[in-house]
Amino acid sequence: MIVVSDFDGTLTIDDVTTLFWDAHLPYDWRRELLPDTYAGKVTPLEMIARGYSGIEVPEEALLAEARAQTRLRPGLTELIDFCRTRGWPFVVVSHGLTFYIQDLLPPGIALVAFSGAFDGHGWQVSLPAGMPLGPGEDFKSNVVADLRRQHPGHPTVYLGDGRLDLPAAETCDEVFAVRDSKLADLCPRARLFDRLEEVVAALEVR
Repeated sequence: MIVVSDFDGTLTIDDVTTLFWDAHLPYDWRRELLPDTYAGKVTPLEMIARGYSGIEVPEEALLAEARAQTRLRPGLTELIDFCRTRGWPFVVVSHGLTFYIQDLLPPGIALVAFSGAFDGHGWQVSLPAGMPLGPGEDFKSNVVADLRRQHPGHPTVYLGDGRLDLPAAETCDEVFAVRDSKLADLCPRARLFDRLEEVVAALEVR
């Protein structure tokens, strides 16, 4: 079994990028950035890069905000320990930035996310080093496919909450969605959860 999980809104209750953008962008980013992304006119990478380019706040200040305001979803430790006990790969895949996800996650968790670097005026966002992504390819689906190549024959489980999780979720054998989330609305076969212990309980019967 390969367990793949989104980060913001899935392993956390709060979306960290939303916290940053609400606090620091001087425009209505939901109106400006989301429609074209959801319509497929702009990739998630392009959307995230545009949003973070307007954040004139360095890493340590953003980390202080994230640590103070972000709540991890209950059951995260239990899920991580369960996967380790079973010997299942547990990988976090995110359209968020590596610097804050690594800071908030327990140490030693595999992570594939966008890279961000503060240049003194705003943030430059890019794909992870060495990761190719062709035109029209979905970032999270690409990560899932790569994990399948690394672990042939292993079924995949996806945990998520958002509209942009759907393409990757649809490639997986089983899907868990945060209750009342957009992914829950869009993916009828998803099993719903509020706490990550619920995911552990469902996977224990494997």
